[in-house]
Amino acid sequence: MCGPGCRVCAQAEEQFNAIRTESLAQRRRFDEPERYPYAAGKHTLHRTDCRQIKESVGRITLYDSVWMQGALTELAHHGTTNSGWATHMRVMDRQEAAAWITERNGPRGGVRYRLCRICTPVLPADK
Repeated sequence: MCGPGCRVCAQAEEQFNAIRTESLAQRRRFDEPERYPYAAGKHTLHRTDCRQIKESVGRITLYDSVWMQGALTELAHHGTTNSGWATHMRVMDRQEAAAWITERNGPRGGVRYRLCRICTPVLPADK
């Protein structure tokens, strides 16, 4: 671990806070599955209550904890958020999920996404 006053950590703090803020917003959505029934990573659409999503959402803790300082150090020095503090999942309402699907349709109509085989989500209506 680096010491107090590390320039590398100080330079990464703004990026860290932005990722943490977005992760917290997604985590709050995760707690409202009726309002936000869909979740997605890069290529797969899930239901929010999917066990795979529950394992992926990540923990959000207070910034001033020693654990979060370690997460900042990890991001600053190694460029990674793999320790579980950040979620890389988008938790979406029906309209956002429909837009996510539309963004992943190819120019000839082919799909560039998968539906989770565990939770088998039903595709949302366009609106």
